[in-house]
Amino acid sequence: MDFESRRDKAQPHLIIFSGAGLSAESGLSTFRGQSGLWENVPLDIVCNFATWERNFDAVHAFYDARRIAASGAKPNAAHLIIADWQKCWPGRVQVITQNVDPLLERAGCASVVHLHGDALSMHCVACDLQWKIEAAAYDQSGCPTCGKNKTVKPAVVFFGQAAPEYDVLYATVRSLRPIDTAVVVGTSGTVLPADQLFGGSPAFSILVNLESGSAMDETAFSARHYGPATQILPTLTELIGKRMESPASVA
Repeated sequence: MDFESRRDKAQPHLIIFSGAGLSAESGLSTFRGQSGLWENVPLDIVCNFATWERNFDAVHAFYDARRIAASGAKPNAAHLIIADWQKCWPGRVQVITQNVDPLLERAGCASVVHLHGDALSMHCVACDLQWKIEAAAYDQSGCPTCGKNKTVKPAVVFFGQAAPEYDVLYATVRSLRPIDTAVVVGTSGTVLPADQLFGGSPAFSILVNLESGSAMDETAFSARHYGPATQILPTLTELIGKRMESPASVA
């Protein structure tokens, strides 16, 4: 049963929408910016659905490196506070992430919606099987169902590939009300326009980024905070708590 079908419509809800900046303080590289991965690796080679098969070895080498990095990473204070919020208001906190790492789950979050897939899994485009792998590096043993090898890619949504979980995102945005709160954290807004999705919604929207950027209209958000997510998110607990308990009394 999905979040929309089981949520209590009479109660305020909290939506967390996160990007790679959330995991940066755990040592995982972001994809954009001066030190972002796309500055050093051509995304058209390792993250393009139209070209990945002819760049098979480069694709798997790139995502092997992402899994190796994730295997040694630990959730930071921002991941942990999100998990605490979800435990504090069970059934009323939905976590939606653009990240393909498992740090939200390792922090204790449940039912995380991964818009762009899961770097710890493989996907066979021939038979549509998806499965977890135990090792950090993929051994290229092929699909366990159909046996094909060159049709196996990381279970990450590449540019030009359908993203089924976007339907969940758009349904969530459509459902937002003034009593709800949306926290957007660690995203430039380049891939998904968080300013239009959440800043333009009826919900009280909070942007948390390391610094101001130019890809979004940040004035669209109800509130903006700049600095490390590990420092800012804990300071929002009191405000979010008031909105979750009595939103009408909070300006």
